Order: sequence, then structure tokens, then C-alpha cells
Amino acid sequence: MIDIIEAHKNQQLCSLTGVEGGHSLGGSLAVLRTLYAIGVRYMTLTSTCHTPWADSSYADAPTFNVKHGGLTIFGKSLQDIDFIILLSLPMHDCDQLGTGSCPFYLPVLSHHMSSANSGNSLVILRRAKHSPALLQKAKRKIYKRFTRFLHIRHEKVRLLSNSPSGSKMSNSMEKANSSTCHDVAAATSVPSPKTSKRRSRSSARYADVETTRQHKKIALLSIPNTIKLSMLNSGLLSFEKIKLEARDENNSLSKTIPNKPIDTRHFIKLCELRRKFPVLYKLEFQTAAKIETNTCRHAMKKNNQIKNQNPRCIPYDYNRVVLKKIPGTPDSDYVNASYVDSLLKPNAYIVTQGPVEDTVNAFWRMVWQENVSAIIMLTKTFDFAKVMCVQYWPPNMEVHETYGDININIVREEQLANFQIRTFRLYKVKEDNPDEVTDERLILQFHYTEWYSHSCPFSNALLEFRRRVRLVVGSTVSEDDTRGPMLVHCSDGGGRSGVYLSIDANLELSEEEECFNVFGYLKKLKQSRKGLVENVDQYKFVYDTLEEHVVCGKTWFPVSELSDRLKAKARRNSSTKMNEYQMEYDKICKQTPRFTIGDCAGGHRADNREKNRDVLCVPPDNFRPYLTSFQGNAFTDYINSVFVDGYTKPREYIVTEWPLKHTLGEFWSLVYDQECSAVVVLCQPPTNSQQFPSFWPMKSKLEKYGPVFSVHYAGAKNYTNIKQWEFKINKKIVSLTEMMAGVKAPTRTVQLFQLTCWPMGHKVPTSTNSLVYLMNMVEMWRARTDYGPVCVVSPDGRSRCGVYCAANACIEQVIQHGEVDVFQAVKTVRRHRPQLVENMTEYKYCYDLVLHYVLHFLNKND
Repeated sequence: MIDIIEAHKNQQLCSLTGVEGGHSLGGSLAVLRTLYAIGVRYMTLTSTCHTPWADSSYADAPTFNVKHGGLTIFGKSLQDIDFIILLSLPMHDCDQLGTGSCPFYLPVLSHHMSSANSGNSLVILRRAKHSPALLQKAKRKIYKRFTRFLHIRHEKVRLLSNSPSGSKMSNSMEKANSSTCHDVAAATSVPSPKTSKRRSRSSARYADVETTRQHKKIALLSIPNTIKLSMLNSGLLSFEKIKLEARDENNSLSKTIPNKPIDTRHFIKLCELRRKFPVLYKLEFQTAAKIETNTCRHAMKKNNQIKNQNPRCIPYDYNRVVLKKIPGTPDSDYVNASYVDSLLKPNAYIVTQGPVEDTVNAFWRMVWQENVSAIIMLTKTFDFAKVMCVQYWPPNMEVHETYGDININIVREEQLANFQIRTFRLYKVKEDNPDEVTDERLILQFHYTEWYSHSCPFSNALLEFRRRVRLVVGSTVSEDDTRGPMLVHCSDGGGRSGVYLSIDANLELSEEEECFNVFGYLKKLKQSRKGLVENVDQYKFVYDTLEEHVVCGKTWFPVSELSDRLKAKARRNSSTKMNEYQMEYDKICKQTPRFTIGDCAGGHRADNREKNRDVLCVPPDNFRPYLTSFQGNAFTDYINSVFVDGYTKPREYIVTEWPLKHTLGEFWSLVYDQECSAVVVLCQPPTNSQQFPSFWPMKSKLEKYGPVFSVHYAGAKNYTNIKQWEFKINKKIVSLTEMMAGVKAPTRTVQLFQLTCWPMGHKVPTSTNSLVYLMNMVEMWRARTDYGPVCVVSPDGRSRCGVYCAANACIEQVIQHGEVDVFQAVKTVRRHRPQLVENMTEYKYCYDLVLHYVLHFLNKND
């Protein structure tokens, strides 16, 4: 209030932040304190009879009834907070303002006037309805009362300051009044255009800065935790203040940061709180980042700086890996690598950068010296046309390469959708006799190939990768305790490596002690190496992945248990009234990603919308195949189709809908551009159907589709419930640029398989054996070609296709590893198109297909 008086004297303008409607408080002073903390200094009371702590000013309303004689006890308690309250005055009361005949307002006004020395509240009467004449009259009376109030307030402060007994009270009041306009720009003084006076540095505004800060801190601490988090999420509170506050162990907000391990039973609630208040991820991440760093003297040496890919990801001196020195080579003991503890074992990992040309020899020296148990590689060698890491192993199994005194060759390779597993043989030979091996070792490399730089992979894919690592490395370590730590690297030994370590270490802890310590391990990582877990998104991904592990649990089982497991899954749970099939499918639906219109912008463009059978089933731009063949200016790169991962290859399937009349050219462009080896049609529409036009030659030997593509009939075979055609696709070059460059389009061969036992409108086919036999026929044809993707066609691009892709992936898993995991296969299929496997019938049918394959096709020659 003092600031308002001073501004008035200096002919300055004041701007106050306010709230419309006292009903917004409900009956909570906590809400009022929250508003005060963010800078609100006045409130209006509406005249609609719904403010619970004050009578309405709408006295001429039919249901008007004076209940409280003005303000309730709660309403009067507002004087304890520096607030100005504006009360709406009904039109017929304007003439009675200040005359003593207004029974509602004058007691309220006199109450606040009489208590001005104990609080800073002021009540101003405001008209709800007005005419120009009454408005001027009301304004004059309100202005007189407002001026008189300020004068009385100022005089009381002056008298108190002059009296010895009141000096302390005066100082405290002046400080409180000063803080009123300091807090979060509550009252902003603006110089008047006429005059501009500079405020004296001796005024209370500058004299009590420290007290003001303390006052603001007290106001912030008084806000309840939940409200404070909501305000942080919405940006109403400064994150910098809260971030500093969270480091105070006595503060309530610090309790939201889990400084102790969390039981796995309570971990889901912890994740739910973070989904509700995502700012907690940022709060934890930045709190953990403010740790005392260690020296990096060796990494910063001139000879060693060129060995570092990223100067922000370098080892500390105290835990760096020290190599044996090479005589005559300065700083040959340096490699950009750090020992890192797990939550159960010291020096469980070595984190290093991906080797560059000059550090490949040092990399293999470290692997040999530290007796590394496995190499975990989390980056591609090329990512967005940038070399992320040189290929430090031979190109194929026939080639042997030498790095320093270590020779390497590949013994075995295994390809899966998201990663590859390679077995290296490392050996040393005598210098005088290269044919004599003196020492040799076998080491496994797990290479995750679908984790792009500055992004996060799919959680279930990374969990499967980690499971494969532990299945092999865990058993190896238990048999031979002399094996050293796991070596983990991405491109620079930073963000992705830290994410993997966080997930692996916490899962290892949960297996032993049934708890997680995500925040505690993040602090340990920050103290172990620079750059580990580089941003908040990666930290959030750690939480999401661990939550998925807890929610989903173990979903795979040996194929030998398949029949017994299916019987158990069919039993209904007495408490939930659901069987396991239903509970599994419910989990999948809850974890399926949802795409926005922005994610699927290509399909919603004006020139592409008519190419969709259903605008609610449009592919996301990140996961759809783009058409590259030029067919004319009227054509775009869009077709309603989406990539789906298989078990052994990424983007193994392309799911699409039955083409429309005006998209036949786009369909064959899809098959040609993506080099599809087979087209699988899972329906048989009526002949000469207008809704489902034929898109392959049925009677003639040649059909033209669009201005570019012509399809030649090469042969056909008929089987029980299956039809098979072979076509050759020719492409005509119409692009002037390609013609001038002399580009020639090669002829491509594709086989089309049609299942005729799945009638339109049926959820499952009439013959399971025919569908499984069709899958085998397609795989045998692909084995004769280059394993190009399979284009799967259904009437709407959503039903049936998911069953085919998921069942195929499960059958591949049965063949490769003797395991069954329908749950994860369906989750993988629904990543890019949530509508696939769209009901419980299709989900259960995936299990039936796998069972049929195991009983009738597995381990049989034909």
C-alpha cells in the first residue's frame, strides 16, 4: 500500500493483477495464498449469488436472501492477506453509497476500515449495472472513500513510526507493504508521460531487499504441494525458485523426489504422479545434475583431445580406464572410457565412446586388457549421413582383420528386428610364426540398430534386447567369474549409454531386492562420467521402460508349455471376472500409442484425404512408406499404408488397404518402390465390386495402372483356399530429369497370394490350416528372393492384417529361439497403427495360429 501512495505522490501509474469472481476460492485460504504468491493483489465479487463466503450484491434477484450480513468469518479473514476486494454494487444502491442506508455493504466496509492498522485489505464498492449519471456519482464517492482510506493508512503508519513503542511494528509493516508490490510483479509502477521522477535508493523498496526475498520464500513455502506442482506445470511459478527449493531436505516439495529405493509395488503410483505432473522429471533431472564434478586432466591433454568424439562426454581422472603404456608413444595409456558401478556391483560396466579411426586399436586393447564379458553397442555406424562410429569388426565371416597385436574374425551372426548378435573370436599369434595362436577368446557383441541419435527407442524392444544380453552374458559370468565388466558404448559414450545403464542396473536391483532407485542411480551416473543421460526426455524414458517392465511382467514362455499355458489363459479369474486373454489385451490397449492429426499430417492434406477409405485410420508420417516414382504433377508421395516390424527384420511388412479406383497407380508404385517380394491379400470381395475394384490382371496378360506402371501376368497356381499369381512390373520413365540422366527402370518380379477362405464380415477365416500354409508359402518364396518386405492387404487396412503380421512374428520366434510371446508381438504390430488386432477375437486367434503351427508344421519337412 505504501508503494501505491508513493506512486500517487510521484504522479505515477500502478497496475495490479487481479481475479474476477470470489467464487473461485471456494472455501480455501490455500487457494488465496496461491493466487497471492503468483502476484494477484485484488479480487472482485460477482453478483450471481454463488460466492459461498459473501452475500450477493444482486439484491433485486428473485431469490436474493441476506445470509451473512456481508462477509462470513472466512471472508473477513481475507484482511490478513494483502488483498483489495472489489464488491459489485447493485444499481439501485448507488445513490445510497456512504449514507448508512446500505445494510449489506457498509458493515463490510466499516469492518475493513476499522481494521486497517492490522491488515492491508481494502474494500471498494463497484456497480454491476450503471447509467452514465449514476456512474459518475458512484465514481466520485468511491474515489473519496479510496483517497480517505489511503490517507488514514498513511497517517497511521507515520504515527507508529514516530512513537518509540511502535517503531518495530512500523518497520515490519513497511517491509510487508514493500513486499506487496515486490512479489512477482504484483504492482508495477509505470512513469507518467507528464513527469518522470526517479525513486530514491533510500526508500523501503530498496532498503529491505533481503527481507523481501525472505517474505517471498515464506509465501512460496506456504503453497500446498499439489497446487505448487500444478502451477509449475502451467508455468505460473518460476522453475528456478522451485528447483533451488527442492534441494532443501526440510521442504515439502523435496519429498516428491525419491531419495530412497522405491518398492516395485509402489513404483506404478510414482509413475502416475509424474504423468500428472511431468515437471517432476525436470525437477529430478536438474537436481541430480547439480553435483560436484571431478577433474578431467588427462582427457583435456593436447594429445588426448583429438581422441575424444565429443568434448562434453569425457572420463573423470579418478575412474578412467588406464591402458598399459606402449613404449615410445606418449599418452598411450589414455582411452575415452570410464568404470561405472551398478546398484549391486562396483565397476560393473565400462562406458566408452564409439571408436574413431585413430582409436580402434586402443578400443581392442581395452577389450583384451579388461577381459570384457560382452560389448553392448547402442548406435548405428551411420546416422543421418553422419559417421557415428567406425565399423571396428570385419565386414563378413570370411575376413580376418588385425588391430595392433589382436586378430579378429566373426564366428556367428544372428539378425533380429531391432538388434544383431555377433560372436567375435579374438586371438593373438607369435610374431615369428603367424600360424601359431598363443591366446584366444570368444566375445559377444549385442548391436542395437534402431536407436537413432537424440531419440528414444520403443520400450518393449529395448527390454527384449536387455533380456537377450542377460540370457547370454548372465549365464557366461556365472560359469566363469573371471570375466570382466560389460562394455557399453554409443556414439560418444553419453546419453544412450547412460539410459541403458539406468535401465539395466535398476532391473538388476529389482531382480535381487524388488525395488528401483532411479533418481539415486542418476546421481551416481552424473558423478561417474560426463554426459550420461543427457536430457529430460531420456530420463523420462527410463521411468517409462521400468514401468512397462513392472506392468507387463514376463510374457514369454517355452514352446513346450504352449498347450498348458493356453488352457490356463482360458480360465476366468474369480476376482476380476476376466481370463488372461482379456487382461493381456486390456494391458496392450492401455499401452498402445495414440497419434494426433499432426503426426499423420500427410494423410490429412487436402490432396490426399480422398485416398483414404477411413480418415480415422491414417498412417503417421514417421512410419509410412513414401512413394518415389514420378507419375505426374497430380500425384503425391502418399498412400494409406504403414510399416510393421517382424521378428527378424525391421519394416518387414507393409500394411495397406484395398486400393480405390483412383489409387491403383499408387498401389503398384508402393510395391515397386519398396521392392516388395510378395503381396498377400486376405479377402475375396465379390466379383466386379465397385467398392473393391480389381488391382491385378485377372483375364488379360497385361494391365496398365496409372500413367507409369504396367503389370504383366507370368503364371498362376491354385491350391485349397489359396490362389497364387506371379507378375512382372514394368515402369515407364516420364520424369524429364530422369530421362535426361538416362535412368532405366528395371523390371521387378512379385508374387501375389490370395486367401479365399476368409469371407467378408468374418473376424477369423474358416480354415486355420490354410492361413498357416499360406504363411509358409510366402516365406518359401521370399527365401528364393532377397527377402523384400511383404505387402499385406485387407479391405480396410486394419482388420486381418494385424493377425497375419503378429502370428508370423510369433512363428519366427518359435523357430529361432523355441519361445512364444504373442503379447509382445501384438504390441509391436500396434506401434505404428493402433487399429491393428482391433478386438479380442483377433488377439486370441493369434494364439490359435501359433498352436496350430506347433502341432502340425513345426519340425516337419513339408
